[in-house]
Amino acid sequence: MTSQRGITLVEATIVLTVAAILTAAAAPIASRTLDRAKLARAGDDAAAIKTAINNFVSGFTSFTPFTTTGTSGGATVEMLVSDGDIPFSAIGATTWDDLVNPAAATQVDFLERHLVTNTPGGAGVYTTGGTTPWRGAYINAPIDPDPWGNRYAVNVNYFRTTTTNDVFVLSAGPDEQIDTQFTINGATPGGDDIIAVVRRDAGLTVP
Repeated sequence: MTSQRGITLVEATIVLTVAAILTAAAAPIASRTLDRAKLARAGDDAAAIKTAINNFVSGFTSFTPFTTTGTSGGATVEMLVSDGDIPFSAIGATTWDDLVNPAAATQVDFLERHLVTNTPGGAGVYTTGGTTPWRGAYINAPIDPDPWGNRYAVNVNYFRTTTTNDVFVLSAGPDEQIDTQFTINGATPGGDDIIAVVRRDAGLTVP
């Protein structure tokens, strides 16, 4: 004959204790893995936006990039952004935290309007005729927020000025606050910001 008995309270307690210990030990590892994945994704996103912008400006003659109308008569766009929340600026008042408003004195517009939908300023259009027209989409849509829910931003104004400053893609990073100056030459990320340099300024100007 075989005897059958249920698990005792002591045995159940031991099993639950071991499970809790293993879970507690695994949690930090899982958290670090998730953090690394987010950082890697932010770096990949920034690099993809950088490539799209470079392709956008590399062969233009028939359109005027980074304007609200797509022509030389349009207002200059100072910054392009993705969807997402506006991160806190830890370095004081800067253009990084300006709202999207193509009609404002400081022009801020969505990346997708220039790189995907060909609707700069929400209503303009880059010419699709001529020898070197707008040939988008230059990147897949939608251009999502960074892994922490904040927008990517690019200081494209410095494509259109002889002022010696770099053009770069910025994510505020895990702490969700911006520590990198908008106007800078020899750009390096401040704090835990993530950047991808689009162009080191050498006195070049995109008309």
